[in-house]
Amino acid sequence: MRAFYFHLQSQILIWLCFLVLASAGRPCSKFTTRREWRTLSFDEREKWISSVKCLASISHSRLSYTTQGELLRGSHSLYDDFSFAHAAMEHSAHENPYFLPWHRWFLHLFDSSLRETCGYKGPTPYWDWTKDSLSLIDAPVFDPSPKYGLGGNGDCSPEGDCSVTSGAFLPPRFELAFPIPHRLRRQLSLNSWDDLGGKPHNRTLGPAYVESIINGFSGDFFRLQYKLTQMHNHVHNLVGGDLAGLCPAPISEKECTDRKLNAYTPNDPIFWLHHAQLDRLWSQWQYISPDNLYNFSGIPLNSTNLPDPRYDINASTSHMMRFDRLSVGVQVSEVFHHDEAPLCYLYH
Repeated sequence: MRAFYFHLQSQILIWLCFLVLASAGRPCSKFTTRREWRTLSFDEREKWISSVKCLASISHSRLSYTTQGELLRGSHSLYDDFSFAHAAMEHSAHENPYFLPWHRWFLHLFDSSLRETCGYKGPTPYWDWTKDSLSLIDAPVFDPSPKYGLGGNGDCSPEGDCSVTSGAFLPPRFELAFPIPHRLRRQLSLNSWDDLGGKPHNRTLGPAYVESIINGFSGDFFRLQYKLTQMHNHVHNLVGGDLAGLCPAPISEKECTDRKLNAYTPNDPIFWLHHAQLDRLWSQWQYISPDNLYNFSGIPLNSTNLPDPRYDINASTSHMMRFDRLSVGVQVSEVFHHDEAPLCYLYH
């Protein structure tokens, strides 16, 4: 009966998404606000954290991403659903022109779930890591408070898992299901991986550098997104553990890569603050020039090397983005305006 209830709930959510999308482009009757984490009071932080833990406390039988609709084995929460969907749609959400639009809708779905399922009424937080670029590891998002803190670095075991031991996201009220049951893990490090050039993470996260990106690339969505993707990767790897897509023991690094188990990055609640910051930077770029608001392309402006494998000459604003069972498909063109229905949010 419980499985049926949550299956019904998911179907209702999909139909609500369909009805909301039918109103795309209409004025908003009210807005939600998005604010930087350190501007939230302790009480506001605690309420956001409590709503995230609320989703994590609601277990149900999870339908897999298959046409047969099989049930996944084990216990999963409504919070786990977002990690599963992100991994299932990994090929649609990363390393293609749809990275920023896809995550804009994905964040909207998560924020809506906090509000509709768990009654959250406060601001949606983002982490402006440019303010912490000189000392990223000391950023306020790593507050160890058991009530209003997201927790700090992990305590590493001989097996290599670095489990978070501070903050509000600890067992038994916050446990993760994918790729196998485990507790939240982090391994903070300023040194980047080889695929990011081996340079310290804060080299590309400072305010002057970010401002130069937002004020540059007018009319060139492809290059803007490429630069934001680099920043995105640096923060994921700075935090490490779940946010970096590392699998928990006993899954080996090779098995994690071969089985493509490294995309459950929403396991770490910092994911939502980080991606809200990236969305904010895209929003700033959109509104800084009339050439930017609707600008979208799978190739750079004035490109002369179309065979480049990184390019997608067929990228289109009519492309239907998929979100597993969290939502109906959404076209890129439907997420350009976050100050219109159905998104209806503003940054402060």
